[in-house]
Amino acid sequence: MTDLVIRGGTVVVPGEDPRPADIVVDGGRIVGLDDAGSATDARRTIDATGLHVLPGAVDPHVHLGNYQPLEVDVEPGTALAALGGVTTIVNYFKDPDSYLERVPEYLETYRAGAHVDAAFHLQLLTETHLDELEATTREHGITSYKINLAWKGRATEVFGTDRPIDNGWVRTVMGVMRSIDPEAMVLNVHCENQELKDEARRRLETEMEPTLEFYERLAPPVSEADAVQSMLLLARESGVRTYLVHLSAAMTMELLDVHPWVGDRVTAETCNHYLAYTSEEAPGLDATVSPPIRSGSDREALWEAVADGRIATVGSDSNPQLRAAKMGSGDFWDIVPGFDGVGTMLPVVLSEGHHRRGLPLGRVAEVTAANAARAFGLYPRKGTIAEGSDADLVLVDLDREHTPSNEDLTGPHNDVSIYAGYTFRGWPVTTLSRGEVVAHEGRVVSTPGRGRYLPRDI
Repeated sequence: MTDLVIRGGTVVVPGEDPRPADIVVDGGRIVGLDDAGSATDARRTIDATGLHVLPGAVDPHVHLGNYQPLEVDVEPGTALAALGGVTTIVNYFKDPDSYLERVPEYLETYRAGAHVDAAFHLQLLTETHLDELEATTREHGITSYKINLAWKGRATEVFGTDRPIDNGWVRTVMGVMRSIDPEAMVLNVHCENQELKDEARRRLETEMEPTLEFYERLAPPVSEADAVQSMLLLARESGVRTYLVHLSAAMTMELLDVHPWVGDRVTAETCNHYLAYTSEEAPGLDATVSPPIRSGSDREALWEAVADGRIATVGSDSNPQLRAAKMGSGDFWDIVPGFDGVGTMLPVVLSEGHHRRGLPLGRVAEVTAANAARAFGLYPRKGTIAEGSDADLVLVDLDREHTPSNEDLTGPHNDVSIYAGYTFRGWPVTTLSRGEVVAHEGRVVSTPGRGRYLPRDI
């Protein structure tokens, strides 16, 4: 007798058309995907009649512990993830100290409070990080690292780096990654030309208006596209797998269209806030983020790229913080970029992608689960519905309209959501992680500390 059967639902395997099927679970893993009505002899049954069953979402871009201590963020942050159908996150950490020493601390804190599973990315800031890269990779099973080009010229002041963070650093890091394993290693890059942003500020400072539209002008689309062009060339030269985070601009989508190695060695990501909002529609300065939310034409270009495959993944870039800290002194120039959004990634893609733009559900499952799991060495354990995969599943009512309140989307680690009052169509009813129900009908029902760390093979 197996542990669980999920019966009566319409199952969405990534890249395939939805079909009625029963999902059989035992020991936290999927052991069968059977014809509808044929699965029997389970200790528990979940009736999914009228619901679509998707793979639990994999959010490849989360920043728990960035603006606040990890112990503050981890429990409420992973609870919101579970409520939104996210069963795996890949969380970023940055620290100038040795990661060989710091990662065990991250692991202990994450495991103590988490509701869902996680892998880690690490930001490369120092020569020590480079010297220890292979040891960190092999000891902790971390194969994805990040360089943030938007800190060019400021990294020493802000992070205590001992070297410039620039294209030269990217090329050097790629060379070391290639020597370790060009197939397993992934370099994540925040693509913005900081020199172009600095010049925009110098030219526009006297025209300052405290609006999101003005904020967008300070990081023009060419600043992103210029950096992406460089990363495409460096990725081509090195052969190292490269992951371009939170792309926002139509100009960038044009570049992805003309480079044939995109989709092979290069994976492109966008975020739910760029897909949901324009700078005119978003809720003011609470929605400041880097790169900024842009125009309606940029948003439509992103959706076209999601549909045709140039954009492979959607991440939340969730960066929880309290509003008082985000707004700082109240001066426009002191506003801190970023906000929480982890629980809205899948609902945005369902509402804006599937319902409004006709994105097939098989594609929804790819961009919210399978492709991120593939990019970061977690597939097929995560990101799909198949025999042997973890039973990470989200049961969705495709026709349910839901307008969450601020309280629904916040917690002790963040007190304002840019999605409060946003009407979604398509909402998670039940989320399972490794066969265990962790969220149901708007309530987290799991115990903090059940989330596991996911080391990756090298």
